[in-house]
Amino acid sequence: MSESIEVVAIRENEAEVRIGERTVFVPFAISGERIHFSVEGETYLVELREKSGRKGGRQRDHSLEAPMPGMVLKLYVESGSVVEKGAPLLILEAMKMEHTLTAPRAGKVAAVNCKEGEMVQPGVELVVIE
Repeated sequence: MSESIEVVAIRENEAEVRIGERTVFVPFAISGERIHFSVEGETYLVELREKSGRKGGRQRDHSLEAPMPGMVLKLYVESGSVVEKGAPLLILEAMKMEHTLTAPRAGKVAAVNCKEGEMVQPGVELVVIE
């Protein structure tokens, strides 16, 4: 069963996000009408919409796109690697924090579209899993 996700508030440098029954404060990036953020290795992409004076959303996307601008610190996989769900793929440094992006599903890495030390922008697909 998947948990509901709601962006409760957006502040200058962090978003207040409710995931199920818990509330977390996370760094984020906004791209158009979407907010990107990571929580405990999971990457989320949430559509923003007006709702009683608040912005919120409930869509969860297990994409392997950069959730915010940052630098790739460490790659754990290469093209051809076989990964299990939850396996670490890379570490992205953003907003003075390290974010571990993990495999949203088991599969084979078809492509790695970044390298260690590279600056990436939100929405860039970093790893492709077949």
